[in-house]
Amino acid sequence: MTASPTTDVQMPQDKPPDWANSWMKWALNTPGIQGWVGKGVALLSFKGRKTGKPYTIPASYWRQDDTVTIITKKQRKWWHNFECPLDVELRLAGHVYKGKAEIQANDTDTLEFLTEYLKNRPIDAKAYGLARDEITREKIARIIPHIVVIRIAITTAD
Repeated sequence: MTASPTTDVQMPQDKPPDWANSWMKWALNTPGIQGWVGKGVALLSFKGRKTGKPYTIPASYWRQDDTVTIITKKQRKWWHNFECPLDVELRLAGHVYKGKAEIQANDTDTLEFLTEYLKNRPIDAKAYGLARDEITREKIARIIPHIVVIRIAITTAD
């Protein structure tokens, strides 16, 4: 169910400034502060699949049991690391988990997930070019070509 992008949904091309990501990393690693900022933001750590270089990035997430889902825009490049399953570490609400991450490629599953996700976290809709009153299956289907959904199966906890 791939929808073609239309002009009535404009995907913002913004990227958080480096200082914002640095501040978020610090906050998510600081007891007391992490509970305040970390309710929907995780730290995702992984090694680049080609370079082996370590990366740690803050990312909005949704957790259901032992599955964590992260959404990013295709314009960003880090998601390419998950084209094949990759071992990752997650810091969620002050706890560290290990898991296996990979891209979810099924557009129908992505539409179902994203519709539910944005209804539960409407504050995130703006990042995908949607107003709170535009969280509909039709509008969400139009942004699917511009996003990547990464599923992480948690394997161990600290």
